[in-house]
Amino acid sequence: MIIFLIFIFLVLTFISWMLISKGSLRYPLTLIFAALTVVSIAGVIANMHEHYGMEVQTKTTKKEIYSAQGQNNYGILSYQQIGTSGKEKVYVYRASADAQKPVTAKPDLQTSTKIENIDGNKAYQVTKAQRYVYKNNFYKFMFGIAGNNYDLKHRDVSYQLPANWLAMSVQDGMKLQSLVKEKMQDPDFASQLQASKQMAAEDPDEAGRQTVALYKQLLGQ
Repeated sequence: MIIFLIFIFLVLTFISWMLISKGSLRYPLTLIFAALTVVSIAGVIANMHEHYGMEVQTKTTKKEIYSAQGQNNYGILSYQQIGTSGKEKVYVYRASADAQKPVTAKPDLQTSTKIENIDGNKAYQVTKAQRYVYKNNFYKFMFGIAGNNYDLKHRDVSYQLPANWLAMSVQDGMKLQSLVKEKMQDPDFASQLQASKQMAAEDPDEAGRQTVALYKQLLGQ
């Protein structure tokens, strides 16, 4: 609608200046329609750059995630650091217990991620998305042609992991495999790992917690 109004105001400005000969009408009408044209264009610019006529709407979603690998009694949230700072990560997990392919969650400029420790035995991905929405139907009618309703402002993603889950990089995963193979020569370590495996039949959650604690100790986490 605002584009149509700008066009109308421009036409009226032209008509007022070019076709009205009476000065007492010509000058004030030209000034009024020119001012309305400028105000309308300013509104479009403000809407595009400052989201004029819009407000921020926040929506939080929570969904269970599943181990990137097929462990029975503990889960793994795998990630790969990218970029020079190492702050940005690609996270890998499965969206369901029977999913054949893992989900790869890639970072972007509007998304921040973090890992939180929680109680329980299930892992979750909690997403808080902030989006721009029009305050009311008037602003939507005026500026909706821009197609920016529900534009993303920022997204916070939190991976909530219980004690029977392990978050580690791809490099740490390779390192862990090597360390476990090496430590299996240690009778104490081998007996701890074996005890966790035996416990899995009776208390898989506790077995998972013990295994994860053992692996974290190896990785120095």
